[in-house]
Amino acid sequence: MANNHENILYFETEFDYPLIVKGKGIYLYDEDGKKYIDGCAGSISTSLGYGRKDMAEVLSKQAEEISFVHRHHVSSKICNEATDTLKECFPTMDKFFMVSGGTEATECATKLARLHWYHKGKPSKNKVIGRWMSYHGYTTDALAYGGNPGRRKEFSAILREDGHIIPPYCYRCWASKEPESCSFECAKALEDQILAQGPDTVAAFICETVVGTTMGCVTPPDGYYQKIREICDKYDVLMVLDEVMCGSGRCGTMMAIEQYGVVPDIVALAKSMGGGYFPIGCVACTKEAAKPIEDAGGFPVGHTWAGNPIASAVVKKTLEVIKEEQLLDNCTKQGDHLRKRLDELKDKYPFIGDVRGKGLMQAIELVKDKATKESYPRSEKIAEKVFKECMANGLIIMTSVNMDKGQKGDAIMMGTSFDVTTEEIDELVDILEKSLVKVFS
Repeated sequence: MANNHENILYFETEFDYPLIVKGKGIYLYDEDGKKYIDGCAGSISTSLGYGRKDMAEVLSKQAEEISFVHRHHVSSKICNEATDTLKECFPTMDKFFMVSGGTEATECATKLARLHWYHKGKPSKNKVIGRWMSYHGYTTDALAYGGNPGRRKEFSAILREDGHIIPPYCYRCWASKEPESCSFECAKALEDQILAQGPDTVAAFICETVVGTTMGCVTPPDGYYQKIREICDKYDVLMVLDEVMCGSGRCGTMMAIEQYGVVPDIVALAKSMGGGYFPIGCVACTKEAAKPIEDAGGFPVGHTWAGNPIASAVVKKTLEVIKEEQLLDNCTKQGDHLRKRLDELKDKYPFIGDVRGKGLMQAIELVKDKATKESYPRSEKIAEKVFKECMANGLIIMTSVNMDKGQKGDAIMMGTSFDVTTEEIDELVDILEKSLVKVFS
């Protein structure tokens, strides 16, 4: 652990973290001058790439004018401007509550849902149903409605259990269906869960529109979210979407759910909406979702730095750059190219069982037997070996493990900043292929 500092409590104590000293575009450089492609955009946060002078100027200018105000006492002009820009970018949403990160966004979103029913005179509607193999953050409440067994196990004694449903994992359908025989059993499971819990006790259903690292970019089939919306409407349950990872343009539209033709009641946003330049998050909702809370006097939720001026300035500028530089179109174009290259690897190698995702959020699932979809024993740590080999070759990716009912499965996940070029995607995939061949040789 030559680079690891003695005063830091690290995420993983046995990993030797490269000491990064500079970033430019999609590249990072360590203290020895080694170049890495950031193939996961700082875990899907760095949407604008590294080293942009215009973003640095926004940070500096705002810090000089006013760096912080406490939202309990005063507001700021830049926060107003940021929410105006958010409204332009997310026109199906009407109200925006700025927070400081993804976990805070998902937890505030579910609190908003509970307060909605409380102020409508239905305080018993306070449960939040989640989905197995989902992840919404590491606070206690987020872990509770999140459904990742591995991340929940050490805290299970203190987690509230409001119910979970099976995920739309078409590659390994938990309902044992094939696409041609599917009747959206994974979505219909929500109705069963609501009835089992009692409709008068359920406030909301929360899920990731496109599942992130816990399942490696699992993407529901067309029609899935229409069925979810229908069930939520039938039982007066608010539909809450976690787009912390897949939203803010990552999948080629400002909200990934736009590609399904459904409007949720509440959305949690973060990561890409800050460009990679400041901690940021946001809860967006319809006016109907907000009305009971506003009528009752307001939304007294959130942390100290929520809606601070620097974050607001960064969000405003990031969304402006995405529009001015037509980065949504580039996410689609380069995402399609990345998918094409990954599909070519799937056709070429027996250890790639599935390729999935949307836009610049793509993953491949690694298997022992492509015909039977048999996974490698988790003890072999295949995904981790691929990660380490990629790092050695100058590529940073993400790992996704245990997506098969929390017991087994290996996948790796990729997504660059939105300004990536075709040539850079090719460079990324070439290094990935070299690394995969080495691991599986």
